[in-house]
Amino acid sequence: MNKQKAILILLLFLPLLFVLYIYSPFLIMYAAFDSSWYYTEEKVDIGSFDYGSVLTKAEKAGYEVEGYWPWPGSFPGFDPGDVPEVRKSFGGAALVQDMRFNYNSNSELTVFMCEDGLEAGTGTCVAVSNFSHTDLESPLQPSEFPDDSWMLEKFGLLFGPDEKVSEKDEKLSENYLETMKKAAQNQAWDVEIQVNESPDFPAVYAYLMENSDDSSYGPTLGIYTYSTAGSDIEEVFLKDGNRLGSVRYFVPGARIMTYNEGNRYVVQLDASGETRLQIIMPVGSSGETIPEDEYRAVFREMFEELGLSPEAVDRFEFFRSSSRVW
Repeated sequence: MNKQKAILILLLFLPLLFVLYIYSPFLIMYAAFDSSWYYTEEKVDIGSFDYGSVLTKAEKAGYEVEGYWPWPGSFPGFDPGDVPEVRKSFGGAALVQDMRFNYNSNSELTVFMCEDGLEAGTGTCVAVSNFSHTDLESPLQPSEFPDDSWMLEKFGLLFGPDEKVSEKDEKLSENYLETMKKAAQNQAWDVEIQVNESPDFPAVYAYLMENSDDSSYGPTLGIYTYSTAGSDIEEVFLKDGNRLGSVRYFVPGARIMTYNEGNRYVVQLDASGETRLQIIMPVGSSGETIPEDEYRAVFREMFEELGLSPEAVDRFEFFRSSSRVW
């Protein structure tokens, strides 16, 4: 009799155990994602600020900081120097990732900071590409280079006027051109050389502005590559509808976080001043809310400690969402 009862009980529990086995992952996922959050859908430009100072103040205030710190060598790029248009658009911490001069629709000259070779992050790399050269294993021929006069002009623009090195040496721009043609014999598809001089970006930018009749900002390769560390933005210059050149910028960004009553408050900003705010509530909070005056007060306090204007918080419109859909 006892044996029969045990078998009956086992038969009753087996379906229950099977159901738990099948649905327990979903129950765990439900518990993990059963939460609410607040967010600002649109970025708000809060104006110019010292990006590095904001991160330093955040760290001193005990906030968590994720993203790009604007220290030398932390990202390969050139300082734009004194170019008001760039500073106004992207802030004082933005870097130039590369500069491109277009000879025609097939050929271009690119300048960027070397990531290997000489000393990573210090040397300047100059490359020539010809997109009609389809054999990836054969070297670029001298006939596939842009005209010498065009190349010499761009070298002079990039690295300043020709310098007197010695009576036996050729001018600096001619030396670079000759070095590049020699290097092409030992490289495949395109050709690249490294130089010790830093490019004169203000001169390059002035040239592109003066010789173009149109320019626009857009994401690199048509895709916005934004992360907590920053974003890539390309400025393209056109002349008579043809591409004259372009500049690719890196705009650093960061997430600054703190907790209040179990809720995580996030300030996501970049050096250009564009900012988003977010509140992530803990697990099990899908039916809960935070009074608006309460969460705005927390963000105002954060802004004040970061050296930002607390009044800027009033310009953000918040939306609430929940993971629970039933």
